[in-house]
Amino acid sequence: MKVQTMNVTSIKAELMAIHIGLLFAMEDDNNYYITIITDLLAKKILDSYINPLQTIIASLVKKIKKFLNKNNHNTINFWYCSSKAE
Repeated sequence: MKVQTMNVTSIKAELMAIHIGLLFAMEDDNNYYITIITDLLAKKILDSYINPLQTIIASLVKKIKKFLNKNNHNTINFWYCSSKAE
């Protein structure tokens, strides 16, 4: 097992948590509907200017595409929930 150390920002940590959660959910053939509730906006996740996150995002997008193509009932929903009291 190769372990790499680096500075971790809250965006990186949250994206990695989403990535790991999605991997587990997508591996189970009984999961058709996945909902992710986060305060990280999808635009922030997918913005191409965030270079350090591109590797994680590219890997995740490939796996999401495979999950969605596996069954026409498979869906993934991202719900935004603010982390600040409004």
